[in-house]
Amino acid sequence: MTLRNIPFEKGALDTMIDRLCITMNSMDKEWSKKIEPASQNQIQSLREILKQHGSSIPLAYLLFLQTMGMNDNGLLEQEWDGYSEVNSNTLLENYIVGYDDLISDGFLPFSFHWTDVILSMKLSGSDNPPVYSNCHDELFSGSFEKYLFQMAFRKAKNTLFLYHIHCAASTERFRDILAKKTVQNFSWTKPVELMEALLKPYQLQKAWFSDDAHFYGISSEYLISVNLYCTPNITIFSDSHTVLQNMKKSLTYLFGDFPSPILSNIQ
Repeated sequence: MTLRNIPFEKGALDTMIDRLCITMNSMDKEWSKKIEPASQNQIQSLREILKQHGSSIPLAYLLFLQTMGMNDNGLLEQEWDGYSEVNSNTLLENYIVGYDDLISDGFLPFSFHWTDVILSMKLSGSDNPPVYSNCHDELFSGSFEKYLFQMAFRKAKNTLFLYHIHCAASTERFRDILAKKTVQNFSWTKPVELMEALLKPYQLQKAWFSDDAHFYGISSEYLISVNLYCTPNITIFSDSHTVLQNMKKSLTYLFGDFPSPILSNIQ
């Protein structure tokens, strides 16, 4: 799939880094020249830590470390408010001071925020494990590979469109949505399945890196991003103020009121 001539290609896991570099270089042709791999000593240190717990580095994360573990040129740092620590130095320093217990619980922390929010991969033997928040009870992303491309997509959607509108539904508001007759007519087991069903009339192209916590849909005039982590957050992006106003009217009856479209920060 493409977004404004930026490719987001799906492929075998061993091609993940090449595909990611093609995506990011389409936004910044110098991007891949600025990434830095973790050192072999750092990777071996992590291997030894995991070996003590009967685990190994998942392939998807190993590929990341070998190409951009020291510096991913801002890709994962943009999570939350842009101050997440993801480099291999921070990773090993944090394990030394006490995150070893998370590995004992079967999780590999890889992203650390100053508010103590931690993102971890679930060490389940998968080459491409899912990502969870620090409490391990909330799915954050369907796989580490999907998380990388979700963050690439985040950079693209935040910089390629002139306008966006955003609506965040509280837990109580989401219960109200679920109680509506229009929702009760659908068959679903996961919130993301419900969102897909509700948005089906808009004939959106679903991004391959959508998962149980995210839905990304693209049309010729706008993009819809749904984040279901904690509470539903829905954002619509477009270059047309009129298109967003029409979408606002169309979706208000389902999700509540949207604010007026605002000018995006185009870089």
